Amino acid sequence: MRRGILASAFVSAALVTGIAAHSTPIAPVAIGKTVTFKDWVAGCDNGLSCRAVALIPEASADQQLTVILKRSEGVSAPLVIEIAGAQSKSVTFRILVDGKTASTGAIDRDSDFIRISGTSAIKLARAMSRGKAVTVIDGDNANLGSASLAGAAAALRYIDAEQGRAGSAGAIIAIGKRKARVKEASLPVVTAKKMVPTNILPDASSLVALSESSPCAADRFGSTEDTAYSLGTGANGAQALVMLNCGAGAYNQASGIYTGQRDNAGKWTFAPAKFDYISTELGEANKVPVLINSDWDASTQSIRSYNKARGVGDCGQSESWVWDGTAFRLTSAAVMDECRGSLEWIPVWRAEVKLVP
Repeated sequence: MRRGILASAFVSAALVTGIAAHSTPIAPVAIGKTVTFKDWVAGCDNGLSCRAVALIPEASADQQLTVILKRSEGVSAPLVIEIAGAQSKSVTFRILVDGKTASTGAIDRDSDFIRISGTSAIKLARAMSRGKAVTVIDGDNANLGSASLAGAAAALRYIDAEQGRAGSAGAIIAIGKRKARVKEASLPVVTAKKMVPTNILPDASSLVALSESSPCAADRFGSTEDTAYSLGTGANGAQALVMLNCGAGAYNQASGIYTGQRDNAGKWTFAPAKFDYISTELGEANKVPVLINSDWDASTQSIRSYNKARGVGDCGQSESWVWDGTAFRLTSAAVMDECRGSLEWIPVWRAEVKLVP
């Protein structure tokens, strides 16, 4: 089941840029994508780190495992296979592909995953690409669960192609004789001055006036709560982040995001916050950026959004941004467009952050 209109009435949207309240729009970010192949979904981030994830078949009622294949960028990057959901008191496991043993190993009691890497992972992945189902059996011959392999080969070929490994001996599936010349991608670096929070925050009357004039006013109902946080001192004085209640659903809470500036007379003025990427909108959110289930971390001066497409949390999107003194810059993003049982979302963006004194 693909993610469409969210049950909480929040609607997924494309990139929102050029907020009208700002005369100088910032350059937008284009995040990566995910692609579905039958019962598998694959995707890569802007640094060409990729992963493929098994989905629950639409008609399946069997005990399902979460199977994740990860490969970072770079010629020597190993393949890693993680299998979650295989709960057992045994200390060993066997992985079967269509009933035949494809891998064995020890269960790490300190980990939630069965983890296989390197040449063993390549061997297992190639076996999986030729099979219909993968099953995990523990040392006591108990069946710990299974996963469909429909689409696994195509998902792994996609990763080979995206990373530039196709046609080389280092490919997972698309094996060839040429020398591996994987693609190179440099990560963006966001440099920001380290913020020193103050105790100067907008007064209650200023926040009330903002809430009454905001496009969020039409979506506020029942008991509402707005929060304000210090963004330190900018060139023109004290600055603040305001997260304004902008409606709520069964499992999602929307916040309109503003930044505030205090003048020498102590008066606060507010404007929609600047973002280089916004993935959701609600109502008139083209006039103000709206984040879902957002929180603020002053120690890293970052804001995070976690938008669940349904309550179980097996699909949606999440992002984080760092405050650079004038705008919020995207530092990570992950998505899962298929609402089919996977709690593993695929990273599609990352950036390096440097906070300087």
